[in-house]
Amino acid sequence: MPWIATIVLVAVLTACTREAPQNAATTAAGEVNSSLTVITVNYPLAYFAERILGDHGSVSFPVPADVDPAYWSPEPAVIAEYQQADLILLNGAGYAAWVANATLPRSRLVDTTAAIRERLIPIESAVTHTHGPTGDHSHGGVAFTTWLDLSIAVEQARTILEAVVFVRPQHEADFRTAFAALESDLVELDSGLQRKSVQMGKELVVFSHPVYQYLERRYNLHGFSVHWEPDEVPEEAHWRQLQSVLQQHPATIMIWEAGPLEDTRRRLLDLGVESVVFMPGGNRPAEGDWLSLMTEGLAALDRQYKGH
Repeated sequence: MPWIATIVLVAVLTACTREAPQNAATTAAGEVNSSLTVITVNYPLAYFAERILGDHGSVSFPVPADVDPAYWSPEPAVIAEYQQADLILLNGAGYAAWVANATLPRSRLVDTTAAIRERLIPIESAVTHTHGPTGDHSHGGVAFTTWLDLSIAVEQARTILEAVVFVRPQHEADFRTAFAALESDLVELDSGLQRKSVQMGKELVVFSHPVYQYLERRYNLHGFSVHWEPDEVPEEAHWRQLQSVLQQHPATIMIWEAGPLEDTRRRLLDLGVESVVFMPGGNRPAEGDWLSLMTEGLAALDRQYKGH
């Protein structure tokens, strides 16, 4: 951890520790309840925190299931939930822009990418478009799906570990044991993706949305991004653009955030492009958890490139 980030984190957590007794419940005997309340801005952080805390706390992730947490704007009642938590886990990298305009206790904010800011990916050009209940948004500034680089996910989880250890040191041994198991899972998945990238070699890909920058960089994928939604029919202009790009960049797969419409999938096949689903996992899946979601993404690539 760079020394500047370390100082910032320690300063934040020191203040957090001073405030913690004011928020902790007390038992009938007057003893402080050491259970920790944590709230997050996305599901990957919630998953990491749940794994690390175990029975020593509760983790809340209040974003509705049908909303992209990156562009969500909570109601005042939900902001109050954030204000009351012992720790508020942020993704950093410009994720969840509402945080900058909300009145949150700075002493309880933990930026999980503060220690690896030099590894964040800047986006030079921004394209504004509309989809879903979140309305207009752009993919400019800094790429924020940091956890798709599993080595960065490890560091985000490590920051969570140090935060909870600082405010609940009496459970340090349990927290570190739980983190070691989580880290092992993340490293195994990272290794699997690296092996798959070697098998893929210089195979070209298309990304259905510009949210795979960290996956592309970490695993040496060779791709370009379009702005297609899996539940929408691409306009003819989008098809013409894709065909033009494919002439210079003959990709054989398109990586999607979710399964595309059947007509879209078939038309891509006519162009020689297979559809592969690798969900980024910013929100909680209908089934399984974040780790199973990432494992399914790796399995989808594995099925596509079996024997390569």
